[in-house]
Amino acid sequence: MLARSRSKASLERRCAAPGRRLVWSVAAGLGLVFLAPARAAAEERVSREDASARAALGQRLFSDTSLSADGRVSCETCHQPGAAFTDGLPVSRGVLGRVGTRNAPSLLGLAQMRELFWDGRRDSLEALVFDPLTAPEEHGLEDVQAVLSAVRARHASDFERVFPGRGVTQQTVAQALADFVRQLPVASSAFDRAQAGDRAALVPAQRRGWALFTGRAGCARCHHLEGGALTDGAYHAGEVRSELIPHQAEAAREAVGMSREARRASVPARAEMAALGRFAVTLSPTDLGRFRTPSLRNVAVTAPYMHDGSIPTLLQAVERELYYRSTPGRQVGDLTPSERSDLVEFLKALTSAVSPSHPPDATPRVH
Repeated sequence: MLARSRSKASLERRCAAPGRRLVWSVAAGLGLVFLAPARAAAEERVSREDASARAALGQRLFSDTSLSADGRVSCETCHQPGAAFTDGLPVSRGVLGRVGTRNAPSLLGLAQMRELFWDGRRDSLEALVFDPLTAPEEHGLEDVQAVLSAVRARHASDFERVFPGRGVTQQTVAQALADFVRQLPVASSAFDRAQAGDRAALVPAQRRGWALFTGRAGCARCHHLEGGALTDGAYHAGEVRSELIPHQAEAAREAVGMSREARRASVPARAEMAALGRFAVTLSPTDLGRFRTPSLRNVAVTAPYMHDGSIPTLLQAVERELYYRSTPGRQVGDLTPSERSDLVEFLKALTSAVSPSHPPDATPRVH
């Protein structure tokens, strides 16, 4: 027994490495050493495979038009892979040609966001996905049960394979769609390469625009370049269309008397409610007309702009922001047309080289 203990101690001295925990076992009279990191690595690999299988299933749901009241609308209708997961419209169109109230944001990079939608009314992808499916202006399905019935009609066997013993439930549908969006890879841009040290990644106009962005133009105050999100995640005052301004006070009073879920449902249905911005979530007067700062990744290919799609071109969006975000001592006229052009060129450098339509290795895994 003493010899065995000495042997074990010797093995621990030889095999133990910083950060590694040895697991000792005795089988058939032999001392066997197992490294816990190897077990953890195997578990992590299985976890990644499971997530990839869920994402692959979510991708099938994402492009399935049967998950709509008229059989013609899918998630991909408003979030097209070839358009950086936007639709190029001022506001999105749903079932039966119904028009919504908000511009469809890109889905790329949403995994980094703490709050979702223009007004932050959901705090996770899992909580978000059923909203468009049950909104009359979007997919138009009556309720959660109608969504689950539609999913079972086409995907029941796939759900049993990916979620054995659980199948189609609100939780598994939400998880599959959320994992698809979460695993969408964000390809690097010219700016990413420049930040990594590639001095040739940007042309001179883009370098001048970069200096303006972080300097006199003040863009980096709300669109943080660190971390790759290109947003501060905060809420700032947005421009409300002139025809909606007379209705804001009445809409705000009505919102105060509504339940949280009723307010959520009213946003895609009524432009005057959508114009309330963050107020529709918090009911705080300071949030009236405030909207979440969008990411600028792929901004050059996701026109039109703003929460209501009211700004058609990137240059117009830059000029609008310079006007509304002016700080004391600086006015929009302080930037010359050439400097504004340089800002636009820099924003083009934030475009990803490729916008993949699905995560890599997204093949359903059979358990």
